[in-house]
Amino acid sequence: MQPLVINLTDKKIVIAGGGRIAFRKAKVLDTEQADIIFIAPDFSKDVIGLANQRGYDLVHREAYPEDFEDAFLTILATNNRKINQALAQSLAPAQLVCVVDESGDGNVTFPATVRRGHLQVAVTSNGASPKLTRKLKKELEEQFNDSWTGYTGFLAECREYIRKLPISSDEKNKLLAELLDDRYRVHEDIRQEKWNHLQSLQLS
Repeated sequence: MQPLVINLTDKKIVIAGGGRIAFRKAKVLDTEQADIIFIAPDFSKDVIGLANQRGYDLVHREAYPEDFEDAFLTILATNNRKINQALAQSLAPAQLVCVVDESGDGNVTFPATVRRGHLQVAVTSNGASPKLTRKLKKELEEQFNDSWTGYTGFLAECREYIRKLPISSDEKNKLLAELLDDRYRVHEDIRQEKWNHLQSLQLS
């Protein structure tokens, strides 16, 4: 399987299921500004609370294949293996489908993800060992601590600024490479000094 990073803003996501797993998948997607619809006969308090808070739709009934026809992403998270399997088989091959209880029935899996500002690090065992995936995620969370949040924001701001400087491409690439020095991640005052230096280049 090929990992992809996809912009889900304003994309329609339909989740069949209203329990713990459906809630967990929706929480992963909650920051993506997607249009999420839950379909299930019953919903947990967590799902209802999230839907009320974010304005997600709740459809109180069993899910049918036609519910997913115009979905950008389908998540089959009912507590019934046969229902998940039947729905997955009814969908078009080109649709993006995550089947939570049998990844082989779909074509999308959710990796364990560590986010620090602009940085995202994802890891998956492709179903071979969820315990290994969780172990690696924990190690990555420790390796990429909160210092990366401010650092990646600094990198993004500098990149945008450097792109507009009246200097050659080689000089721009050299400046961008210099920013990868780990001291800029660790020391906020050094980041500020570098930012001041970049601004002086615009004035010169």
